Amino acid sequence: MKYIKPRGTEDWLPEQTEKYQALVNLLFLISKLNGYQEIKTPIFEHSDLFVRSVGEQSDIVKKEFYAFKDKSDREMVLRPEGTASVIRAVVEEKLLNKLPSPIKLSYAGPMFRYERPQNGRLRQFHQFGVECINTNSVMDDIDLFLMTISILNTLGIKKYEVHINNIGDFNARRKWIDELKKYFAPYRKQLSELSQTRIDTNPLRILDDKEDGQKDFVKNAPQIDKFLSAKEKQDFDFICQTLKISEISFKVNKNLVRGLDYYTNFIFEINSTDERLSGQPTIIGGGRYSNLVKEFGGSECSCVGFALGIERLLLVLEYEQIEICKQIPIDVVIANLSEKTYLTTIFLLTILRSSGISAVCKFDNFKLTKNFSYVEALKARFVVILGENELKIKKVVIKNQKTLKQETIAIDKIVDFIKGNS
Repeated sequence: MKYIKPRGTEDWLPEQTEKYQALVNLLFLISKLNGYQEIKTPIFEHSDLFVRSVGEQSDIVKKEFYAFKDKSDREMVLRPEGTASVIRAVVEEKLLNKLPSPIKLSYAGPMFRYERPQNGRLRQFHQFGVECINTNSVMDDIDLFLMTISILNTLGIKKYEVHINNIGDFNARRKWIDELKKYFAPYRKQLSELSQTRIDTNPLRILDDKEDGQKDFVKNAPQIDKFLSAKEKQDFDFICQTLKISEISFKVNKNLVRGLDYYTNFIFEINSTDERLSGQPTIIGGGRYSNLVKEFGGSECSCVGFALGIERLLLVLEYEQIEICKQIPIDVVIANLSEKTYLTTIFLLTILRSSGISAVCKFDNFKLTKNFSYVEALKARFVVILGENELKIKKVVIKNQKTLKQETIAIDKIVDFIKGNS
């Protein structure tokens, strides 16, 4: 029987994994410079956690859950996003009482959504995200958003555009939703089947629907502005002015709502302008959320965060021809030419590696020509030749693959020689 990977998943081969790890390491470094500490949460959680946080009528809950029952008949789900898990951990571990506020946490790992696989959008995908927890200052919205720009600038990404919006608090949004329901009712037959169901359940998602969102009557739908408080308008104006002063180009997109119910007030998306990602252009998305900690049994406090898709960001780097890691060649290949030299070969590998020098050996290959082919395939910098004659005189032959210079040195001098010629 031939086995293949499930649809919507990928095998991460060594070259891809190296790029993934280099990107994640860089993201964690940037987040650490911004005061964030890494947190890890389980890959699966109780399903109620996500139903309650992202919204019962959201696409994630209705169509995209990877749900299962465990052996105790409990409803579980593979996590579809990271924020709910992080906030659950904060409440459960009582971090609000243990850590100074605002609590700044970062995470990275696999997420799961059952949806049609597309370019940069898989059923098992990887996210990096940060959460700034227990903050009521609009400056934290700005500080976190500037961190996303710092990520793009550090990576050298140029082809993107910023969309921001203010969707108000839950009270303002309830009034807005009621008005949208009334507004869309006469247009029901002009909407897609999915949008028709959303009139009664979640009319906000009609606004940013990829097809219906382009229709004139949708673009002319009531905006939230008239339901916003004076403070909410003032804070959003302050954010816009600060971004302008910081010379960050952005668009206020009144139809931007994000797909998760917990968002409030300031939200944003950063989209790639590369046409190859036109169907799924979002690189980074986030904003403020206010009720999640209390919903999970904690105290009332506001938070702000963002997440980005690793696979999509790697595609952007590929399309813009940006290298975040160069393939590092193996330092040394030991050409072991006899079974009698095995112990010495192991000794050499050990002292080289413990000195920070990468070293390998193809133990089933005693022919020098095949060893040199192996050296070329790995693009190794040095080859160390060790046969029975070398063993008798306690020396090895070292060849520099760049200069093609060959020398004979004592076995106990090999580390100094490699480091001195690097």
